[in-house]
Amino acid sequence: MKRIILTILMSIILVLGVTAQKKYVKQAEIHIDKDELKEAKTKLDMALQDEKSKDWGNTYFVYGKLAQAAGVSENEEFKKLFDIPFKIAYENYLKAIELDEKMNNAVNMQLPLLSNSVINKGIEGFQTKDYPSALDAFEFALKVGENDIFGGAADTSIIYNAGLAGYNGEMYDKAITHFKTCKELGYGGPDLYLLLKNCYLENEDSINAVVILQEAFEAFPGNEAVLVHLVNYYLTSGKNEQALEYLTIAKENDPENATYYHAEGVLYDKANESEKAMKAYLKAAEFDPAYFDTQYNIGALLFNKGVTMVEIANAIMDNKEYEKAKKAAEEQFAKALPYIEKAHELNPDDIATMETLKILYYRMQMMEKHEAIVKKLSEVKVVE
Repeated sequence: MKRIILTILMSIILVLGVTAQKKYVKQAEIHIDKDELKEAKTKLDMALQDEKSKDWGNTYFVYGKLAQAAGVSENEEFKKLFDIPFKIAYENYLKAIELDEKMNNAVNMQLPLLSNSVINKGIEGFQTKDYPSALDAFEFALKVGENDIFGGAADTSIIYNAGLAGYNGEMYDKAITHFKTCKELGYGGPDLYLLLKNCYLENEDSINAVVILQEAFEAFPGNEAVLVHLVNYYLTSGKNEQALEYLTIAKENDPENATYYHAEGVLYDKANESEKAMKAYLKAAEFDPAYFDTQYNIGALLFNKGVTMVEIANAIMDNKEYEKAKKAAEEQFAKALPYIEKAHELNPDDIATMETLKILYYRMQMMEKHEAIVKKLSEVKVVE
């Protein structure tokens, strides 16, 4: 009989001991509910040091709740309780399930809240231009989102935001990884392709840059931004034939867009096909008379032709023929003048335009205007 009583007493002592340790966890949870996070951490640290509660799933679940609460707290003291609160929270939730599968439902209740907190941290990092922090948060949100509670569907908006954080933070390899994932998932539209193109160019990878532009054109053949980027890429790469091909398509889609005709004029101008260049520039001026570059380029083409005509005239020995050729050159300069004057009107501070006007006014003996432009040039150069 005494042995039975002793056994019962020992059992009661063991239960009371375990209950005492679990009491710390319960007290910690009450402290969390009351926003007494420092006290909660003290209780949980005690529970984690004890052999009887350090392997209890609920201990880690409550510890996760504490870290999560510290992560969203406005209290600076509470923020300092953990260096990486949301990651600590997540690790403890997983540990809770590992030790006790029955904790799965409780953890699943917390994960959406945790995910929202992490996403908000990413948005905050983005708004304050702390792009490494934003990227870290969005990537962690993606990791949390892999849990079954979220249904296994990829959150494309978060992937895209991670790419943007990488892009704005000049972490182009990271940005490429996330943008490519978005592309595979069909998210992001034309802008995604153009961002990817920029990332490749920043990484000095022109091969993939043009590949992604081609893919963008195939996916969005009528998109103006994609066409413009393709044309500009080939323009700057000196691949005039390809640029002209895409300009033709661009003009078919938007036949009154002056920039396309101007770009065509630039291409022909570079190829020394002056007549084709002039035709394109004049079309651009027709659709947009206030386009400075077009007005200047038309004037420059006419002016340069005049310079060539003067050189030819100077080589003529016959005086009568010389006078005839000289007159033709002067008429050519007269054709250039209104376009250069229009360019000056559109951009009064452009030095190249003023220098050309100075020559034209002098050649055409418009001395009052010549003196005025010389004065303005001298004032501009003094300011510089």
